[in-house]
Amino acid sequence: MKSKLLYSIGLAAISLVGCKKIPEGNLSDIIRYEQLPVEIRMGRSEVSTAINPAGSSKPIEVKLLKVYQKETGKDVTDIFMQTFPIKIWKKLYDSKVDTTLDLIAAKQKDTVMTALSINKFSGAIESTPNTLKLPQGHYVYDLEIKNAVGTKIYPAIGEFKLVEAPYFDVPAVRSTVAMKVGAETTTKSIPSNASHIKVTYLGLGDNKVVVKIVDKNGVPFNPKKGEIARRPNSGTAGGYLQTMQDYSISTTLFDDRMEFVYGVLPFPLVSLGNGFNYYYRIPAPYVNFDDSLGLPYNTYSCNARFSFQAFVPGTYQVDVIVPQVTRVK
Repeated sequence: MKSKLLYSIGLAAISLVGCKKIPEGNLSDIIRYEQLPVEIRMGRSEVSTAINPAGSSKPIEVKLLKVYQKETGKDVTDIFMQTFPIKIWKKLYDSKVDTTLDLIAAKQKDTVMTALSINKFSGAIESTPNTLKLPQGHYVYDLEIKNAVGTKIYPAIGEFKLVEAPYFDVPAVRSTVAMKVGAETTTKSIPSNASHIKVTYLGLGDNKVVVKIVDKNGVPFNPKKGEIARRPNSGTAGGYLQTMQDYSISTTLFDDRMEFVYGVLPFPLVSLGNGFNYYYRIPAPYVNFDDSLGLPYNTYSCNARFSFQAFVPGTYQVDVIVPQVTRVK
């Protein structure tokens, strides 16, 4: 009788266990980042690679808990939880359409957010230009990660470095090509390199880019008198290759320079198709090539290409130096 009673109790216990729902899935103990530390360039909007969920059931939800200085272990979470004003896009920006500050403003809205955050769904680190307001350094952080299975704390799971970065990029090397007037498939490349472009950040104030195209002696060509022109597309398609004018909200020509006012950052924000390159032409009558190039006067135009992108507001000066060329006055 006693054995039958114990057997019945055992069956009842098994039955109760069978009725209790056991969560399906997994929340791994080895969730990790493949890159440590992540390098974040201050003043730029960037997104790191996502966290590796290591077989955890999706979706996961990620929350930043604490941030520490790598060297000292000091808790600096409060610094990284500060929020700052920022404009975010609510509609797609188009430099061909959004040609005034008012049109740009109509596609943006003001908000406040932290300069650096962890994406709730991917665990990627997301930064904004307001990282310029954070202290440079090497940091470690803790995360809380949860899914349908449960919630776990992952201490010191991630690392990032906030590093200084230039306020601008020159994504492509300068180039110069001579093109024969009336037969533009006949060309001669003029060796150009990184020393043939000089970019200077002039500081806060007007949001504009000042471009000077100068000969080998530093003498500027005169855009106002037609000594600098747009470069036509090749073939019979018509139109012109892109210039900085195509991205700016206003263009003003002077005797020694071109000034482009911009309304978005980064500037340009989105390429029109040829990276962030700008193509200009010095017509044949205004250029004299060095004798070593073997290009008779007034038979070849000089075509200078340069590249530039700004990330921080203010005024920039871009000097485009054309080697082995002298301006004809």
